[in-house]
Amino acid sequence: MDLNTAIKSIVKEYLQNEALCDLIYGTWGSSSIKIDNRPLVVPLEMVDVPKGLTVTIGARVSLIQKHGGQRFAVIGVIG
Repeated sequence: MDLNTAIKSIVKEYLQNEALCDLIYGTWGSSSIKIDNRPLVVPLEMVDVPKGLTVTIGARVSLIQKHGGQRFAVIGVIG
C-alpha cells in the first residue's frame, strides 16, 4: 500500500467513526428492542423514552443510537 492510499484509508475510517449518531429501526419487546437487520437486542435499560410516549409490545419504533452505541433514544412509534 502506498502512502497516498494509506492516508485516504485512515481519513475514511476516521470520518466513519465520527458519525455522532445513527437512525435505526426496531421492534419493541417486553424487556428489549430487536434492531432490524442486526443480531442486536438492546435492553430497555439502555433506551431513553420520551415522557408520555406509550409503546406496546410488538410496535415498530424509530431510534437514535448515540455515538459509541451505548445509549438509544426512541424518536417515535412507526404506524
